[in-house]
Amino acid sequence: MRLLVIAPYQNPALHWGWILHEIVGDYRRKGQLEGVEVDIDEGHLLVSSSAVRDEEFLAEVSLGGIKKVRECFEKGKHDAIIISGALDPGFIGSRTVSRIPVVTCIHSSVHVASLTGERCSILMASAQGALMVRHVVERYGLSHKVAGVRYLGHTTTYQGGLLSKYKDSKEERYKNPEISKIVDDVTAQAIAAADKEHADTFILGCEPMLTYEDEVRRRLDASGYQEIQLIGSLSASIAMAKAMVEMKLVKSPRAYPGSTLKLKQEYY
Repeated sequence: MRLLVIAPYQNPALHWGWILHEIVGDYRRKGQLEGVEVDIDEGHLLVSSSAVRDEEFLAEVSLGGIKKVRECFEKGKHDAIIISGALDPGFIGSRTVSRIPVVTCIHSSVHVASLTGERCSILMASAQGALMVRHVVERYGLSHKVAGVRYLGHTTTYQGGLLSKYKDSKEERYKNPEISKIVDDVTAQAIAAADKEHADTFILGCEPMLTYEDEVRRRLDASGYQEIQLIGSLSASIAMAKAMVEMKLVKSPRAYPGSTLKLKQEYY
């Protein structure tokens, strides 16, 4: 099985594509990718280097992402495509243009969280991103599964810049007080979600946060919160892609119709 992970965009101000390579490498070392090849495409070039995440940003990223999915699908090299990025950019349009499975991080994560419990909480980088993800899960019809969407207040651009200083020395990262403080904040949000929202599962949304997963797990356990299930959003989407390939499932043309839909419905 050969999967393709597509980054939501390339940031000209910060080369952070290495983060996806590191995360996938961690999954492979943990035995999560047995029999699976994973290629990484660093996404389309986004001219803006702004750290702002709003609906205008999502629309721009989504359009470029859909074009990238079509380009990669037409090469015929992969069994499924994973669009990374915690806003699920271009998910619906990408499903329409691709004839192989296309999955995204939040959609997959909430489904996986449904296997572990009844109430999950999602962590985003910003307040705007948190509200946008709330709208995303409502569109999926999964809002009843999401106890809350929390945010760090540290942008992905800021986190990526800090992590880039230690991309070749992972063991040194948590000696940096800024990075350690961010991980403290992630851990505190997970505990607050469990205590205040009665969440049983905590989803790490944005890519930089996924690099903290093992350290957050360690800190939660040390604080007596072993019962909180922790889900990395990219891990969930890879698992969903694998399942769809193994079950020989693709999106339903009647759910995501293109212009070639043959069996027109009388009404919708």
